[in-house]
Amino acid sequence: MEELDIRQIFSYLKRHFWLIVSIVLVAASLSLTVTYFFITPQYEASATLYVFNNSNRSDTTISSSDITTSQKLIATYSVIMQCDNVINKVIETTGLDYTPGQIRKMFSGSSVNNTEVMKITIKSEDPVDAMIIANAFIDVAPEEILRVIKAGAVEILDRAVVPSKPSSPNMVKNVAVGVVLGFIVAVAFVILYELFNTKVRTEENLLRVVKAPVIGYIPDLKLYQDEDKKGHFYG
Repeated sequence: MEELDIRQIFSYLKRHFWLIVSIVLVAASLSLTVTYFFITPQYEASATLYVFNNSNRSDTTISSSDITTSQKLIATYSVIMQCDNVINKVIETTGLDYTPGQIRKMFSGSSVNNTEVMKITIKSEDPVDAMIIANAFIDVAPEEILRVIKAGAVEILDRAVVPSKPSSPNMVKNVAVGVVLGFIVAVAFVILYELFNTKVRTEENLLRVVKAPVIGYIPDLKLYQDEDKKGHFYG
């Protein structure tokens, strides 16, 4: 196996340019086909709640400690919303044919930019179902949260709407990944092919193999035949 330098690598890539392009196009096409035909689109519907750490709304002053406590409560509220009691009420309210385990996999709850606002997101293959379930959570959860925590409160900010387009898969991202992987595979294949190819094509190849001076070479007779169709033929 011969040693490589940058110039050799570029010469290999230039020599097999169209092979590399073909492999990249095939990889991009495969990625596009798999994404479009074999990956089920997922839709996300989100609703938001404002979290208070004190159920007494008459006090209009808000301290930094109140904000910090509200942010910490969001994680607790998210866990409570995924309990069987809440999820069973969501299923009963919506009338949809989902199991508690399926609803739990659809659900995610988090703070919006580390604020007191809690965002509830439902991910589903059906955009309408995602909207219905998200709104059911914000209708059912506050009562259950107050029953368990005995403190704090939540207020609905925005209800979920039917998502207009899928959140995944990302066609552009998947095709880009396919192009990058295809290019890497193509370059690796070309380099390995050239490294293990023992065919001597140039004087430089021969010098690297035998480490001896070249005293002569046999010309390509086809070049002379093309220039003069009446030239001498051998063999």
